Amino acid sequence: MKKKHKLLFVLLLVFTLMFVCFITVFYIRQLNRTISDNTIRSISEIAEHDKAAIQSYINICWDDLQEIQERFASDQCKTVEDIETRLNRESATSGFTHIYLLAEDGTVYTDEFTTYIPGVSPLNKNLDFLPCFNNNKEQIIIRFDDENLNGQVINENVLYGIRLKDFQIEGASMLALIGISDISSIQSSMVIDSFIKNGQSRGHSALIDMEGNYIININKEIYLNKRNNLFEHLSESASSELTNVEVKQKFDNLETFGFYHSHAGEKNRELFYLIPLKNEMNLYFIMSVNEAVFMEQSRPLITLSMVMLITSMLAVVSMLLVVMNYQTKTIRASEKAKAQKDFLSNMSHEIRTPLNGLIGINHLIMVHINDDSQKPQIKEWLKKSQSTANYLLSLVNDILDMSKLQAGKVDLIHAPLLVSALVDEISAMQTDNITSRGINFIVEKDIVEPCIEGDATRIKQILMNILGNAAKFTPQGKDICFSVRQEKSDSNHIVTIFQCKDTGIGMSKEYLDKIFDSFSQEHTKNTVGIKGTGLGMAISKLLANAMGGDITVESELDAGSTFTITIPSLIVKEIPDYLKEETMPPAAVNEAFAPAESHTPLKILIVEDVELNAEILSEILCLEGFDTAHACNGKEAVEIFEKSAVHEFDIILMDMQMPVMDGCTASLKIRNLNRADARTVTIYACTANSFQEDRDMAIKSGMNDFLTKPIDINILLKKINQIHIKG
Repeated sequence: MKKKHKLLFVLLLVFTLMFVCFITVFYIRQLNRTISDNTIRSISEIAEHDKAAIQSYINICWDDLQEIQERFASDQCKTVEDIETRLNRESATSGFTHIYLLAEDGTVYTDEFTTYIPGVSPLNKNLDFLPCFNNNKEQIIIRFDDENLNGQVINENVLYGIRLKDFQIEGASMLALIGISDISSIQSSMVIDSFIKNGQSRGHSALIDMEGNYIININKEIYLNKRNNLFEHLSESASSELTNVEVKQKFDNLETFGFYHSHAGEKNRELFYLIPLKNEMNLYFIMSVNEAVFMEQSRPLITLSMVMLITSMLAVVSMLLVVMNYQTKTIRASEKAKAQKDFLSNMSHEIRTPLNGLIGINHLIMVHINDDSQKPQIKEWLKKSQSTANYLLSLVNDILDMSKLQAGKVDLIHAPLLVSALVDEISAMQTDNITSRGINFIVEKDIVEPCIEGDATRIKQILMNILGNAAKFTPQGKDICFSVRQEKSDSNHIVTIFQCKDTGIGMSKEYLDKIFDSFSQEHTKNTVGIKGTGLGMAISKLLANAMGGDITVESELDAGSTFTITIPSLIVKEIPDYLKEETMPPAAVNEAFAPAESHTPLKILIVEDVELNAEILSEILCLEGFDTAHACNGKEAVEIFEKSAVHEFDIILMDMQMPVMDGCTASLKIRNLNRADARTVTIYACTANSFQEDRDMAIKSGMNDFLTKPIDINILLKKINQIHIKG
């Protein structure tokens, strides 16, 4: 038995060691890869910075030559003497060591009052510039070194040139203006030595042309070994991840790329990272870093990691439960935080869209308020405004419901709704948003069953998002068609199909595969400047699925998109009375809740610190036949009530959050007053706080009921009417 236990222990030990070795090797490889990726990322950032600096410097040099040419014209230089004088002056004041003017026949006019004429004067081979302009490029940059008679480089220079048009001197046509600059001027724009250790650089920067010739090269060893061409340099490699042909192909495609290569006798490989400059420059910026840089960064981490790994393995059994418990809590907290962030971001998007329509409607009402002929239209606008405000209120209520945010979901409400009314509300909220962009908006309805069971708010949320997106991505003069139709499943069930079809910019096939992913947005030339959270479609998809439905999309670039939303639901055979009331005129609705006739109107004390809210509420109540008074805070409300006659006030509308004294404290003080009506006067809490604890606090302070802001006037009138009848 002991032998079996010992064998089991040995096997377990061997297995543990093998597992540790496997984890160690895997971890080291991953660590090396991570360090390599981070180093390459750092190299790319440095290279991008150097490239931008060099590119900017080259452009400045070309711009300087262009300005010199313009000064030739403005100074009206017409003779060779004028030109040479001007060249001398420009050479002395510019950043160029020499400035030359090249004629089409090869004649060179210098800044040293000397003219070189091919076939006439002894032509210095360094001044044979015609081959430089054999191509048709308007601007050139090449390496141009001064050499002595023995072919040794005396000065390392860069030649900048611009092609001239319609420029003549004494009847001779000028081909180009040339500036010669010492190589050190452009080297200052580059990171000359990177990754230095013990005074030795393990990296270098360079500038090469499309043929691989080095124009600027910081690594002097290449010149000493006569390796003046990148392809020659790579040909001598012992191994390389890319061949010369592959590198040349990437040059032709102007790709940004990197690869490793090594030379015979060298221990470590070298990483080359290449970035093209602007297309017209036909140049590449190259940075090279020795692989030893990566290894030095990873070696201490590998050693430390192995020690930590072994220690962790010894303690893994005792720590497993703690780690699992901690990890579970962390994941839950992360999921809650992400759900909250996603939900709040989406709500911001959803709230702003109907607000746009609400503001537009209010503007139209203000413009036509004095036009009697527009009264029917104003009433219609007010109805649409009320519908939009109710939609916004439902969204705000969801934001305030923290329990739903923490759960990462919103409960669905299954209640009767009128399909036609829902489509009309959505259309009303989006009409201004769409037509103001110059887009034709078409609404079509083919409704079999007018009343179905579903969550009207969530369906509106889905449709508002899709119509809003269609408006954003449809150009002026195009069309958006919003339609609804129904297909019966059986006698009790029906599928309502909403469709939004536009003739806008459309989407690529690649993007259609991820359109419903969170934070997914397609970035093309047609979507520049169009912003969004990238959450709307994902949430709409989840909501549709939660209702048992789905969203599908068909799209083609530059042809438009079609979104189809299917919502299965129960058929409501008998339309409820409260839905019928939506079609009643406002006067009829208000009349149903108006207080009964009385010789003495009810008097209401409005306790509200926001003057505008108090003014609006007071005006509405006065129009309904009530007498009102106003207190700016709880302290003032207590004083007014205390000084009033007994039973003077029938109702107090008490805001809960106010300066000086809050509503709950004021209610307690009123209830404790020594007078006959202190405990009988009706007090309603009127507040934007809708949490259960707020309701409990209001009741505990002596209030009779709770009204949530914004106050629904019909509900308020109904409650007051009930009190009046009881009285």
